[in-house]
Amino acid sequence: MGPATSFHMLLGAILGWGILSPLAKHKGWAPGPVSEWTTGSKGWIVWVSLAIMLSDSIVSLGWLVLRPLIRVLRNSGPQVFLLIRRRSWMELKQRLTPSPASRGYSALGTDGEDDRTADGVSQFKSSAETTEADAPPEHLVSGRSLLFWLVLSIGLYFASIHLSFPQVIPFGATVLALVLSLLLSVMGVRALGETDLNPVSGISKLTQLFFAFAIPASNPNAVIINLLAGAVSESGALQAGDLLQDLKTGHLLGAAPAAQFYGQIVGSIVGAVVSAAIYRLYTAVYEVPGPQFQIPTAYVWVFTARLVTGEGLPEMAPQFATAFGLAFAALTAVRTAGQGKAWQGYVPGGIAVAVGMYNVPSFTIARAIGGFINWYWTRWRGRDEVTVVVLSSGLILGEGLFSIVNLVLASFKVPHL
Repeated sequence: MGPATSFHMLLGAILGWGILSPLAKHKGWAPGPVSEWTTGSKGWIVWVSLAIMLSDSIVSLGWLVLRPLIRVLRNSGPQVFLLIRRRSWMELKQRLTPSPASRGYSALGTDGEDDRTADGVSQFKSSAETTEADAPPEHLVSGRSLLFWLVLSIGLYFASIHLSFPQVIPFGATVLALVLSLLLSVMGVRALGETDLNPVSGISKLTQLFFAFAIPASNPNAVIINLLAGAVSESGALQAGDLLQDLKTGHLLGAAPAAQFYGQIVGSIVGAVVSAAIYRLYTAVYEVPGPQFQIPTAYVWVFTARLVTGEGLPEMAPQFATAFGLAFAALTAVRTAGQGKAWQGYVPGGIAVAVGMYNVPSFTIARAIGGFINWYWTRWRGRDEVTVVVLSSGLILGEGLFSIVNLVLASFKVPHL
């Protein structure tokens, strides 16, 4: 995640656990034990982190939606309004439709090639003319196959939702969640391509906020419906980003898109079964949630659903949440305005601060140490970041593999050291 994000998470841990948690405990706003989610300060600061995440999401995703419109109005605004007044709809469509050259791309970010003829006159070739094809036709997925798998996956979506939660979520809400998931997935992968970050957390919070208006709070299943809608939108955006990153890597390596497409289908089916089985194995061996697996993100989801559906907040939480939400909305606007500038990394990111606030400090401190090592190696020593990436990949892989080993040993009642 880089030094900046990990340091912003550390700032969130300091704000949440070093300042707000002792303050809430001392003032009696969170009278229970610190580690309690309901009456303790651990649960109290989650409301502040939720406000930060919501404000960051609204500002950043709102700008992502408005930026193309602002660009069009800036470049062609007067002409567009004139054509609308004249009702020249065909000419308006031509002006708003990107030209083939603007849709193309060239290697290394160039806009085209500058070829000179024998008489020295420069002839500019558009990027659409110089860009190679994505893949040979025999390596592409046919439109018929795409339509078949799309319809099948949507059918499986409706079946799984209504079989798992019968008579809980209305059919109209299921359709609405699917539509929002498709739209927000496009937004998520666009942000991923431009910033290398997929804002899935903000996408899910926005969906939960939207469903708070779509489903009345008087509905006895309002919280469950809100959770399901957020889960559908976040999982859709997350999977879309992962799959497109895989396809981009395959394109760089010359892999066939059709082979990757069917490999992703097989992996999705197998992964769904394996992940559910491993989860059941974990819950059979460990207490989830418990001291070792606290799953704070699950509490964040539940608290968000309760917040947007109107359930009561603890004492003084609304005031602090509002203040921090407004502050980080302004900071997010400043970060957005400073894209590409050197000082942007010094402005705290709302999502990173919120994650550092609702997670326990040990989780954040470990990542801050990694961020410091990254900063020392790349900035202070001036070395290549590849070494740090390889090292971190090995740490993640080793911990993941041996967590399964520990799970198997624990399932056989092997005592811990």
